[in-house]
Amino acid sequence: MLYQYFFPVIILLNSLICFGSAIKKETVKPRIIVTTDGEIDDKTSFMRFLLYSNEFKIEGLIYGNSMWQKHGHGVVWMQEMIDEYGKIRPNLLKHLSGYPSVDELKKVIYAGNMEEKYLDYSGPLETEGAKHIINILLDKNPQLVWVQAWGGTNTIAQALSILKRDYTEEEIEWAFKKLWIFAIADQDKTSEWIRENFPNVNYIRSHQFVALNYQHEGHPYSNNYIFSDEWTTKNVKENHGNYGKLYAQKYFSEGDSPAFFHLINNGLRANENPAYGGWGGRFETTNGHQYFDASDDGDWKKPQWRWLLDIQNDFAARMDWCENPFEKANHYPEIKINNKGDLTAKQEKTITIDASKSTDPDGDELTFNWYFYKEPSSLKNIPEIKNPEKSKISFQIPTTNETGTLHLILEVKDSGEPSLKKYKRIIINVKP
Repeated sequence: MLYQYFFPVIILLNSLICFGSAIKKETVKPRIIVTTDGEIDDKTSFMRFLLYSNEFKIEGLIYGNSMWQKHGHGVVWMQEMIDEYGKIRPNLLKHLSGYPSVDELKKVIYAGNMEEKYLDYSGPLETEGAKHIINILLDKNPQLVWVQAWGGTNTIAQALSILKRDYTEEEIEWAFKKLWIFAIADQDKTSEWIRENFPNVNYIRSHQFVALNYQHEGHPYSNNYIFSDEWTTKNVKENHGNYGKLYAQKYFSEGDSPAFFHLINNGLRANENPAYGGWGGRFETTNGHQYFDASDDGDWKKPQWRWLLDIQNDFAARMDWCENPFEKANHYPEIKINNKGDLTAKQEKTITIDASKSTDPDGDELTFNWYFYKEPSSLKNIPEIKNPEKSKISFQIPTTNETGTLHLILEVKDSGEPSLKKYKRIIINVKP
C-alpha cells in the first residue's frame, strides 16, 4: 500500500495543505492539470495561459471533449502553440523568470477521452489522460493539485472511477485530500455525477465565465473598449510578432481562462479559499467542499467582471513582453507594507497601515486604492477608511459583540502603459 509510506509525510505536512473548505497559503507554485476540448475559446485561453505559465507548475495538459465539441479538436494544436511559445520564451524570460521550456510542457501532454460514445461515461475508462491524473494524485508530493475542466469532466470522472475500483481507502483519501477541480460550467453529464458520488472532493463550478465570454452578457464593461475588435487587434493580434497572430478570435472571448486566473499570484489570495474572490470569480459553499457562484452587490457575474479591466491590461503587458526588451515594457509594482500579514484586533481599536515603501521596477508613479471587500467579510459593519487614496491609511474597528473578519484590499497601480496592478489582501480577525 502506498499509504504506509505516505503516512509519516501526511502527519508532518498536515498543517501545510488544505483538508477542508479553505486552502492555506502555499509558498510554491500551484500544481495544475488542464483538460480541454480544444474549442476556439479554449485555444485563445491556452494562448494566454502560456504567457502566465511561469506562475504555475504545469503537471498535465490533456486533450478531451465536451457536449459542445463531442470529438474534441485533435491532438496537435497544443503542440503547435507550444512551439510558437518556444520562440518567444527567451524574451519572456527577460521580464520574469520561471517560464517552462517547450520540452517540459510537451512531456505532460496526454490524450483523455475524445470519443462521443464515452462523452457522458463516468466509469473507469483507462485513457492515458485519466491514468496520468491518477499518477499525479497518488505521487508523494502533498501539495494540492488543481485539475481544470475547460471542457467536459468525463476524463476526470473516469480517473476517479479507476481510483475507486483499484486502490485502497488510504490511497483514495490521500488523492482526494490533494484534489481541487475547477470546472467551467457543466459540459457533460459527468460533472453532476462527480458531485453526487464524491461529495468530499473539492469542486468549484463557475458560470461567472460568461462575464468575459460574450459581448452580449450585459454588465458595466460589456461595451467597453477591452471587448472590441480594435483593442484585440492593437494589443494582441498585430505588432506583437507571430505569437499574437495565434489569437483566434476577433475580441475578448475566453470562457475557460477563469480556471487559471484563480491561481495567479497577484496578491488577492483567491486560491486560499474560493469564497475570498479574485480574478477567477468568487464562490460559496454549503458543504465545505463544493463551491458555486456567489454574488457581489446582488450580481452573480460581478465577482468576475469587477476585475476585467485589470485582467486585460495585464494581458496586454505580457503580450508586449513577447517582443520588447525590458526597458520598453511595463512591469508589476511591488507592494511593501509595514505589517507582515493578517491582523487580529479588538473592537474600537484604530489600525494604521503604511504602504509608502512600495516600489516600481520601471520608476513609474504609483497610485493607491484601499477598500473593504464586503462580501467575503463576515462582519457587515464596515469601517470607514480615512484617505483611501493615500499610501498610509487608518481606520477604527467598529463596536461589535461578534467575532468576525474584515477583508481589506489594497490596489497599487503604476503609471506605465498599459498600467499594471498588484494587490494586497489583509484579513483582520475582529474579536469583541
